[in-house]
Amino acid sequence: MIQRLRHYLAGSLRRRLLVLTLAPLLLLLLALVGLTAYWTTAYTDRQLYMNVRSDLDVASRTLQRQHQRLRDGLETLRRNLRQSTTLPGPSSPSTETLAPRLKALRETLNADWLRWLPAEQLGQTPGVAALVPRLRQGESLDGLDMLSADSLASLDPLLAERARLALRRTPHAQPSARREETRGMLLRALVPIMDARGTLVGVLDAGRLLNRDPNLVDEIRDLLYGPGTLPLDGTGTITLFLDDVRIATNVTDSTGERALGTQASLEVTRQVIGEGQRYVNRAFVVRDWFVAAYAPLDSLDGQRIGMIYAGYPQAPYVRLYRETLVHISLVLLAVSLLGVLLVWGGVERLMRPIRQIRHVVHAVRDAPSSDGLRIGPLASLGPEQRRGDELDELAQEFDTMLARLEAHRSEIQAAANTLEAQVEDRTRDLSAQTNTLRERSQALEEHVRLLREARAKLLTREKLAALGELTAGIGHEINNPAAVILGHVELIEVILGDQADPVREEIATIIHQVERIRALVDNLRQYARDPHQASHDGAQAELPDLPGETLPTTLSPPNLSQIHPDEAIHSVEVLVRHALDHHGHRLTHELSATRQIEADRAQLTQVLVNLLINAIEMAPGPDTLCITSADRDATLAGVEEDHSPVMTGVPGGEVVAGIEIRIIDHGNGVPEHLRERIFIPFFTTRANGSGIGLSVSSGLITQLGGRLWLEETPGGGATFCLWLPCIARRHHEDNQGRHLLETLSAGGSSRAS
Repeated sequence: MIQRLRHYLAGSLRRRLLVLTLAPLLLLLLALVGLTAYWTTAYTDRQLYMNVRSDLDVASRTLQRQHQRLRDGLETLRRNLRQSTTLPGPSSPSTETLAPRLKALRETLNADWLRWLPAEQLGQTPGVAALVPRLRQGESLDGLDMLSADSLASLDPLLAERARLALRRTPHAQPSARREETRGMLLRALVPIMDARGTLVGVLDAGRLLNRDPNLVDEIRDLLYGPGTLPLDGTGTITLFLDDVRIATNVTDSTGERALGTQASLEVTRQVIGEGQRYVNRAFVVRDWFVAAYAPLDSLDGQRIGMIYAGYPQAPYVRLYRETLVHISLVLLAVSLLGVLLVWGGVERLMRPIRQIRHVVHAVRDAPSSDGLRIGPLASLGPEQRRGDELDELAQEFDTMLARLEAHRSEIQAAANTLEAQVEDRTRDLSAQTNTLRERSQALEEHVRLLREARAKLLTREKLAALGELTAGIGHEINNPAAVILGHVELIEVILGDQADPVREEIATIIHQVERIRALVDNLRQYARDPHQASHDGAQAELPDLPGETLPTTLSPPNLSQIHPDEAIHSVEVLVRHALDHHGHRLTHELSATRQIEADRAQLTQVLVNLLINAIEMAPGPDTLCITSADRDATLAGVEEDHSPVMTGVPGGEVVAGIEIRIIDHGNGVPEHLRERIFIPFFTTRANGSGIGLSVSSGLITQLGGRLWLEETPGGGATFCLWLPCIARRHHEDNQGRHLLETLSAGGSSRAS
């Protein structure tokens, strides 16, 4: 995308000038908008948080004045009691004379209770026992306190019921397993009464339950957020929390009711309740974001019991901020558009003479033989106004250059005609020489290729000749013991008669395996047979008489029959079962072939056994081998580098129906540099290997018109693939050697047909 934009700008000077002039203007516009947005946000947020912090301080002081008011009322009562004779003492513990005065003061102070606690009861009074040491010193106490449901019920059952709040699930709040809040938060004042000796006689205890009490929070809200202090649709709110539960609030829920029983957000709870620090920031309150301030609340004994909150919705200020930003952006955009128009007009005036020069340059480029073509006076100047600026000077120089070019054009054209005639003559001579050289080079390449192939075949024949001498003796030594074994087994079967029935299957297996040994020896001897001997058996194809040279022979004709590949696979499994069990391998099948093939059953069995034994011995540890069969068509137009048959669809090849068998192991596999050599006779990577198993197997399969190749198993290992046609196609040796000798002796090209 960036590269395309660069090409677009580079294609026009006008575009580049516009970009160079408009880019600073656009950057300035963006910088002004960004700076305005940042300044507005920073200033607005700072002002909002400063205001809400101040509101929280006022709310905290108002709450403090409420419990100080309780204490002041009790201290007034204490002074009155000292001046009267109604002061209870150890000799007069009854408080009946105080009841009327306590009731009148409770109504004046708007307290939920006001009672006289004798000194001997202080240790058993909830919320007072921990404060007795301070009270004995004559210290008056006031502040917040928290009482359980039972403690509230001991004061007044209605207080316990009023304190009960059902907890409501709140977004952004800390999950809780509780279903209700039964504790109560209260304003409390304790004033000790001392006798003349300074001994604590009793305590005046007054309190006001804050749960479900809207008067206090509404009073603070009206004090802080009167008319005109917030935007038109903004409403200030005050909340008292017991832990993180709203017990008194003027925050409303979606139905417009007070959000009692809802919880503070988790972030606020952690900082205020958990860490005891103030929280001044935006916070999610019940159902919207608020500019909020929270402060922790402590009880008389110093325990953190809740929070106080002051705040107002953030939405009006966000809307006001956006409107301000839009107005400023519109003004800046209008100024920028004016600047763009001015820049655009200036660029157009600058480009007008440049376009005139460009028009003449293109005309000269498209019609170089046109004479008399000049730029002349620029369009931006009058015919007599040649003020000598850079563009005008460029036009004059270009006109002078055109005149010089016309003077030299005729001379160049004459010289070019002469040179062209000479080049044509030389080209004809070089073309003839090049064609001759190309033909000789192609012929030489073909000769080198044929020589390499012939060398490889000669090397193979030398190995086969050595193998023939070796197998001639080995075959004789093996066939004689095999015949003796076969005769004795048959004699044992005759002598045992009916008693041989329990082992008759094993006897048949021994006879079958002995016959297979003899067949293997015969096949090996035929594979390595000397060409002249093979010709007596009819296996040697007709070859040209070449003194001192012999060409490789084909294997003897197999005993062909129609067989199903899956039957041969099942019979092979029995033969290799002992080797599988000995190495701890497991053999699985995935047989899906439906076609029959024309093949020699014994030779196919020999090939499959060779491949399975090879896979068993190459696996480093217990492995799961897999043998598969499937129908597969192939084209026999050629063989790829990995020796696999070319697949259907290759132009020029004959499509042949056949089947494919794969033997898959997960061993160490075959290294890349050895894959092209494993089918060469006598090549082996095992210390005890002979190097003829894969070579013999490949020869047997090739004799039937099939292919044997190696693939890499995904995840590690090797896969030997065997393809056979449904109808055997006997292959004979090609006549490349004869063709090479003919071309070399004739001195002609090997490409001639």
